[in-house]
Amino acid sequence: MTINNPADFEINKGLTNLPAMRKVSFHANRRLLHAEHLSHDPAAGADAFTAISTPTTVDGQQIPGLRFGDPRAQAPLAVLLIFRLQPNGFSNADLRHHLTGILGVDPRAWKPGRATYDLRRLRLHGLIERIPHTHRYRVTETGLHQAMFLTRIHNRLIRTGEAHLTDSQPPAPAPLHATAHAYWTVPDLVDSDHSGH
Repeated sequence: MTINNPADFEINKGLTNLPAMRKVSFHANRRLLHAEHLSHDPAAGADAFTAISTPTTVDGQQIPGLRFGDPRAQAPLAVLLIFRLQPNGFSNADLRHHLTGILGVDPRAWKPGRATYDLRRLRLHGLIERIPHTHRYRVTETGLHQAMFLTRIHNRLIRTGEAHLTDSQPPAPAPLHATAHAYWTVPDLVDSDHSGH
């Protein structure tokens, strides 16, 4: 840290005041480091998200990713939160029943093969596992954590935020909408944005 004007910290210039300036600098640097400190590794988070959302190959099998925001991906994740509470796991039929309810489609039109596709995708991405010697599945710890996080982000942040931004007359005050509106209505901000400076 460089102090150009010790008076900013109510310290007089002079070599005798170096210890006081050193003390101020030390505390300022500690506060800065604390503010910049990360409690997580962003690279690890990116890897975890990529592992679920992009296609992968497991034992020579090409596995489609669970694309974030795609209803056909979000619905199985939401269903995992229901199945986590079932001690005996869930079956293909259980998955079909809940998926069709969430997606709003006729259960009779949803063939078992479509649910098999979802089961395979969830299993090979490590979100569920087959219960040995059965045709039933259970949610893994990874599956629970990913399902909770991704469904909450999608439902409470993305969809809600988009509603706030796109509704010209929200039924209740929306801070995000108000902030976006303020940005475009403050002359200085608008002028500087369009001037390219």
